[in-house]
Amino acid sequence: MRILHVSSVYPPHVVGGAEKVVEMLAEGQVARGHTVGAAYLTREPQPAGERHGVAVLPQTSRNLVWMEEVFASPRPMRTANKLGQMVNYRAAADFGRAVAAFRPDIVHTHSMVELPPMIWSQIAQSGARAVHTLHDYDLVCSRASLFRNGHTCDTLHVSCKIAAAWKARFAARIDAVAAVSQPVLDEHRRHGLFRDLPDSHARVVWNAVDVPTGHNRPARVGELVFGFLGRLVPEKGIETLLAACRLLPPRGWRLRIAGRAQEGDAVYRAQAEGLPVEFLGFTDPRAFLDSVDILVVPSIWREPFGLTVVEAFARSVPVIGSRLGAIGDLVGPIGEHWLVPPADPEALAVRMRQAIEEGRRALPPPMAFAPVLSAVTPARMFAAYDDLYAHVLDRTRAA
Repeated sequence: MRILHVSSVYPPHVVGGAEKVVEMLAEGQVARGHTVGAAYLTREPQPAGERHGVAVLPQTSRNLVWMEEVFASPRPMRTANKLGQMVNYRAAADFGRAVAAFRPDIVHTHSMVELPPMIWSQIAQSGARAVHTLHDYDLVCSRASLFRNGHTCDTLHVSCKIAAAWKARFAARIDAVAAVSQPVLDEHRRHGLFRDLPDSHARVVWNAVDVPTGHNRPARVGELVFGFLGRLVPEKGIETLLAACRLLPPRGWRLRIAGRAQEGDAVYRAQAEGLPVEFLGFTDPRAFLDSVDILVVPSIWREPFGLTVVEAFARSVPVIGSRLGAIGDLVGPIGEHWLVPPADPEALAVRMRQAIEEGRRALPPPMAFAPVLSAVTPARMFAAYDDLYAHVLDRTRAA
């Protein structure tokens, strides 16, 4: 099978977790005997080539602002850039030419935040079939997060309704969709997308995590150490966590925070003043997880998947998580008492205080994480997508 992946970016350039998953999937498919390519945006022109067996087809960005400079741009420029992305026919034509050159059976699109939806029309015109993975809420929310002004969005704002209607015109050309969690698929269907696709063509495929085997967790003594791993932004619940820490006893615990803030972490350092809280900045996730006893994931937005949860489980680290979005699906199997209401510092503090009082002896053993970890193996993800592709191609042949 010839498979072309389309994504906003592709390694070695990494902005978030989606492109890591795309890389794992593409290279895994090569190992399974498929012919695989990846088309993606680059800031400067780059030649086509090959990376780890995957044919790479970089396309120079035609957006007004490069994605990593958006937050530093004035609001009018950000607005113009967002509008330009959605109607960027030149970019769609670039990717159309990449599709024509590669001649794929399947074009698998991902993370379209920086890409125009007209790409799906280009795919249909080429004769290839389109499979799309919902890594976030980009098709229904202009921010891809369903989060605004410190709150999750239950209804769409006017700007999002307009953008969603435009994207839906082209998303109708998608032949099959996979969501990284059930809440993500449900949310898109709630807003009218993919309702006409049969269940065989609208599935949940959890992201894969390459879990190390034979990991021996270092023995730990002393105060119980909580950890926070991720971007320091309001939707991740960092303010909820720091407020909860204010309600904890003065001794017997510490909090280590690994991650960066887009506009600096001064405001969060001020909120943590006087508490046993350490800000580490960007840190190797595996080494960080080996240094904490419990990871706290207090998100107040609907996390599409929650890669940090799985990474923690892979290091035998339990998670106190928000009962919201995919976090509940991942943490719930370990025990309902590991879930707390979102945006509730008092409830989070109660659970953290309980963990401090019970100590390390009450933490779950490594085998407790097996049900989740066995569901996110790369082999399972590769097989799930192979099966989805086969259903799409069989339906095409039957038609």
